[in-house]
Amino acid sequence: MKRLTFTILTLILCLFAKAQVAIDTVSTDALNDLLIEQVERLAEDSDEDIDYEDILENYVFFSENPINLNSDDIVELLELRLISIFQYEELQKYRRYYGDFLFLDELEMVEGFDEQTLRIIAPIVFIGKDDSKDKVTRDKMARYGKHQFVARYEQILEHQQGYGHISDSALLAKPNSRFLGCPQRYHLKYTYNYRNRIRAGLVLEKDPGEMFFFDNVSDTIKALLGDKFHRGFDYVGFHLFAKDLGIVKVASLGDYQLAFGQGLTMWTGMNYGKVVTGSSVMKQGRGVTPKGSASEYSFMRGAAVTLGGGPFRGTVFYSNRKIDANITETDTLDAAEYVSSLQETGYHRTIGELLDRHAIRQQVVGGHLSYAVPHFEVGYTLHHTWLNAALLLRPSNYNQFYFQGRKLTNQGVDFKYVSGKFAFFGEVAMSFNTDSVASTGQAPFDRFAGFVGMSVKPTGYLNFTLTYRDYGRAYQNIFSNAFGEGSRNQGQRGFYLGAEVAPASYWNILAYADFFKYTWLTSQVYTPSWGHDYYFRLSHSFNRRTTAYLQIRSKTKMKNSSDGLVFSHYPVFYTKNSVRFSINYGFRDFHFSNKAEYAHYRNGDGSDSQGFFVCQDIAYKPENKPFSITFRYALFDTDDYDSRVYAYENDVLYSFSVPSLYGRGMRVYLLGKWQIINNLTIYARFGSTIYRDRDEISSGLTLIEGNHKTDLKVEAIWKL
Repeated sequence: MKRLTFTILTLILCLFAKAQVAIDTVSTDALNDLLIEQVERLAEDSDEDIDYEDILENYVFFSENPINLNSDDIVELLELRLISIFQYEELQKYRRYYGDFLFLDELEMVEGFDEQTLRIIAPIVFIGKDDSKDKVTRDKMARYGKHQFVARYEQILEHQQGYGHISDSALLAKPNSRFLGCPQRYHLKYTYNYRNRIRAGLVLEKDPGEMFFFDNVSDTIKALLGDKFHRGFDYVGFHLFAKDLGIVKVASLGDYQLAFGQGLTMWTGMNYGKVVTGSSVMKQGRGVTPKGSASEYSFMRGAAVTLGGGPFRGTVFYSNRKIDANITETDTLDAAEYVSSLQETGYHRTIGELLDRHAIRQQVVGGHLSYAVPHFEVGYTLHHTWLNAALLLRPSNYNQFYFQGRKLTNQGVDFKYVSGKFAFFGEVAMSFNTDSVASTGQAPFDRFAGFVGMSVKPTGYLNFTLTYRDYGRAYQNIFSNAFGEGSRNQGQRGFYLGAEVAPASYWNILAYADFFKYTWLTSQVYTPSWGHDYYFRLSHSFNRRTTAYLQIRSKTKMKNSSDGLVFSHYPVFYTKNSVRFSINYGFRDFHFSNKAEYAHYRNGDGSDSQGFFVCQDIAYKPENKPFSITFRYALFDTDDYDSRVYAYENDVLYSFSVPSLYGRGMRVYLLGKWQIINNLTIYARFGSTIYRDRDEISSGLTLIEGNHKTDLKVEAIWKL
């Protein structure tokens, strides 16, 4: 009776509530907006090309295979950082008190679930019977399993310098002066999924410039490459994954990812940056998960299993795979090879890159043990890594504490405690490496790293997070991916304060301040340095189809002066400020988006630059029609690369585009989607960048003679 009364009251309140929004198909846009903001921030914070496929893969998977709100899989929402730890606890409390959800609108009655959160998670959740304990049979797998095939073709249409004709003698004289393969990228993928419990997949990819089956290579080049000669799909990956099989909670074979604690001891794959949604930066480790992307670095290849009973869970894992490295020499006395660096680009286009391909073998063995009861969880992680060739870096002042040698051992303890309006979390880790120069003559605490934080939610519309990190300068870990400034969790200290405020219905404020200090030299500044990062974002939902936000960011760091009149390097501060405004709105079958950004870069040695970016997006997505079209027209004008702007672009499914735009010009693209039959969908994307301030684009082997660069993508998805 209590359940029936509550359900009726919930329906009435949902119909008349003014501060909430109905959950409908428009909600997909909210999740897309979240991803856009996330990858744009990652692009801004990284100086290297990023493969976003690892992040995109998780969201796309659950949008096509939603999470049952009546199952324990709701923890996936926390692991994907779509909800906060407080919202997750309220979800659990609601289910314990009222039982399973009967309809999605019940979420509006869960404390802490505001309109923005509902719009974000709606596309990837559903209400149903919890079948996670049902027996898995071959008949069920054959009947209810889903198959999907993806084929993608990509190419830059203009001629690039690296694809020009060259004689064998000239190539032998300059081995890295040409790409050996064709300019196309080919991507093939097959996946199978049975109710998110049994998953399997195969991924094949060939990057532009890598040799494919029909590329002709002379016998001279084949002889030079020897056993490094490879033609066809350069990357081949597979996975077989199962979960919820009695005491076996997870079992994985092939390629997989690991994520434990706060990422300080073991976290492969992509990091989510400083802020995603909400102010909490607390991570929820996903443990063992399958890897279905074509990303060629930071993953495991082997086997892993998680066993559980009561409050205890234990995971053991083993990985054995070849990785790219730059071989420098061979010791003729003991035949041991030495490498000067580990390569992470995944490109094998030139003779030099092919010689580095799969140069050494990396093995990793370890485990994770956790104890979890309501409100409290603690875990211990231990893993050992060894290479079959010693890593000897080229000597430099800034890298003398980096990992060198063959063997590295890491261990750490992580914890999480949630009670009412408070959440405490953290991780302490240490590394042990007797081969490294950094292991001698250093204080023991230099090999430790620690991260601790606290989130407080005093009211339903206010949330604060405070963290402190201290990563020793001799802490070495190939698989560390914790919160911090930059990608290396080493030689850094910092305070972070984040806040999320909902001052009124449909309004949201997200802000943080991060103060950091490098305790040792870096590649950019030859002295210990410091800086700060400020972020402010004000967003407003006018109605179900109209949202807008204003974002302000200011980041200050130090680097070596570029003053050529001074003999020795000295540190100077540089600051990049940016202001961005974005609005999304729609009318019937049309969706519009406008974005404008201004960036200002100021260097301590006197240089100064600025730039702007504006764009108009128009999408035509008619209901009950098998097609949609998206168009963008953008203008950009920046003084130099320092004042560049990153702009997310709509792309084919399973692919991201976040180009950095600098100089003067315009960018246009047209994206089309056509569902030919119920199970077959075709995507096509044509884009072009036209510059007004240059006659050449890029440099080196990717040089294009001319002022325009055109890209083409075609993708087919077949579902069974």
